[in-house]
Amino acid sequence: MKGVEIAFQTNKDGENDIVTALGNLTGNYFKNEENMDITWRIFHVTLDKEKYYRVLYKGEKISELHPENRKKIKEKFDQLSRTDYNALMAQYEKESRKQGFEKIGIKELTEEYDLWQDPLWNYI
Repeated sequence: MKGVEIAFQTNKDGENDIVTALGNLTGNYFKNEENMDITWRIFHVTLDKEKYYRVLYKGEKISELHPENRKKIKEKFDQLSRTDYNALMAQYEKESRKQGFEKIGIKELTEEYDLWQDPLWNYI
């Protein structure tokens, strides 16, 4: 794995706001505070009748993130995801005003089931 993939669903109102805040706060924290060479993308995925979000983080110039950095990214994202909606949005509003804060929008993506790509095949 070259980066970090975080896939999840949310059942809260204002979910696009939450997902954008989580993705961008995490990415900008590592880019600006940890000086990590990182990029990220945020997707709203439709797979058959299911919908979920996927956030991908990867090193911009290097081909792979260090395993310790992948762990830190997951932990930071998880920590932020446990934050109260109002507190999260206040933090996002405050941080997004800072110089160098990058805002990545949500891209719609439609996927189809591909049994040949199913991880089950790795174990057969």
